[in-house]
Amino acid sequence: MASIVKAFSFAYENGNPQIGVEIDGQSYNFSLAWELYKQFQSQGKGPRLDFLQIMVEADFFHLETFQEVFSTLKEIRPLDDLKIKKAFRFNPPIGRPQKILCIGRNYPAHAQELGNPVPEEPILFAKSPSSLIAHNETIRLPRGVGRVDFEGELAVVMGKRAAQVSEKMAFELLAGFSILNDVTARELQKKDIKDGKPWFRSKSFDAFCPCGPYLVPKAAIADYRQLQLTVRVNGIIKQQARLSEMSFDVPAIIAYFSKHCTLEPGDIIATGTPAGVGPLSSGDTVECEITQIGTLSNLVQ
Repeated sequence: MASIVKAFSFAYENGNPQIGVEIDGQSYNFSLAWELYKQFQSQGKGPRLDFLQIMVEADFFHLETFQEVFSTLKEIRPLDDLKIKKAFRFNPPIGRPQKILCIGRNYPAHAQELGNPVPEEPILFAKSPSSLIAHNETIRLPRGVGRVDFEGELAVVMGKRAAQVSEKMAFELLAGFSILNDVTARELQKKDIKDGKPWFRSKSFDAFCPCGPYLVPKAAIADYRQLQLTVRVNGIIKQQARLSEMSFDVPAIIAYFSKHCTLEPGDIIATGTPAGVGPLSSGDTVECEITQIGTLSNLVQ
């Protein structure tokens, strides 16, 4: 099997949630493959894996797991009936994270475009988990809040608990990589900052956290820092940067967060956005793409 796999949460129309995996451009039903694998290997023992979050929390979300399941099945039976051939909808990769944590001003050019100094240590904030939506779902613009901006970002998902960990240890506790759009009510955020208030509400409206479509195991990416993030609105490039341009890399972010709160499996961390953020209008389509990870697309209304 290929070394690059992209896992996703999905459901058929009126169907139950399941896990899919894309390999070489072909999508397979991993939940079904897992049940067949269990029957062959251990007479049905092991957890059901219908949600990526359960797979992460049970410490089964590893590149080797996907490779082992499909390689084993391929030796004993055809895989054609495991291909996803019917229309389906994406669900967020992690549907109910305990926390969605974020880093502000993590690209120097973005800090500068908003008139802010480049921070000497990470700026931490959070988004409400209720703001989470999936690929192809709609970003809804709240009435009366003024300008609402897109902010494309690399998201990482924790695979193990992390408390007071070092940067050297931090990366080993990661499950994988995804994409997140840190949608922000910019005028409301500026007002709250001016008034000395937290900017939580400007980040946490319903549908202000598109995430997905894929969760890619960390071992499937040779060097995430060499990946490129591109954000397009109506097909026009608005943001573009290498992930190596981040002031604080992923291990540093995880280690820093872990000094202030315990990170749990399934927690989502958004790692900051590059320069080029701008307003969204009803009817826009915003796409956040990261090479090797995928493209997150959402209509705006």
